[in-house]
Amino acid sequence: MARKRLLNRQLSVLSPFVPLNDWQAYRINRTTAPFLLHDLIELARSTTRYTIDTEHDYYTHEAALIQIEFIRRRSVVLLIETCHLPPTSTVTFWLMKSLLAVILSSSNFIYSWGNGIDELSQFVHYDLFSSSTIQRANNIDVQVDFKLWYNKVFLHTCGLQPYEHDHSLCTCIHRPVKHRQDQWSLQKAIAYAFGEFLDKSRTNSKWRQQLTHSDELVRYAVNDCLAVTKLHMLIDGNWTKEQLDKYNRSQYF
Repeated sequence: MARKRLLNRQLSVLSPFVPLNDWQAYRINRTTAPFLLHDLIELARSTTRYTIDTEHDYYTHEAALIQIEFIRRRSVVLLIETCHLPPTSTVTFWLMKSLLAVILSSSNFIYSWGNGIDELSQFVHYDLFSSSTIQRANNIDVQVDFKLWYNKVFLHTCGLQPYEHDHSLCTCIHRPVKHRQDQWSLQKAIAYAFGEFLDKSRTNSKWRQQLTHSDELVRYAVNDCLAVTKLHMLIDGNWTKEQLDKYNRSQYF
């Protein structure tokens, strides 16, 4: 925990994280109007790519929040507050289930940082979706793919073979992961790829409490999705180091 706080302080000198595009967040809970859910279902029917993340309450360990980004020119991010759902017998709850059934269709791409199916499985008891539904989902683990892309683009310069896997003998500053079995944190991936600071200071929060539109927890939760989407752009486009450098330079002018 202390190590994560120290890393957060060290990286805070970088420019703040900037998403690829504009976004709008919707809090989904017992007060959500049915007409909004109808609109979101229609939007989901014309969307094929999503990024998901989840949060657990730091104090009660409850599975408390599901974040889902509709990847579009102007992204929509759902913040599903699972500790504040309507009764399962209501029309509102049925519409929420219908929305998630469209999103989790096997014909869509579901991006996540880590195993998204494992994350969603911890929310099955809320009855928003079934285990069989998420097992059929087309989940792409961007964390695994990012490591492969990064090591292909940023080769060893420390005396090891350039294409050598992550290795404990590596002294390259630009390759912070030193063991083959280790994975990148989302925060470090954003810092090393884009030179940006993804603030993780709110990870250990009371996520079971109801969010407010002005809450900084909303921005934190949204950014966790938008950051994964931004990293996937590099992998999907098979970017070279030159392309990445050009992109990063363009953000300062």
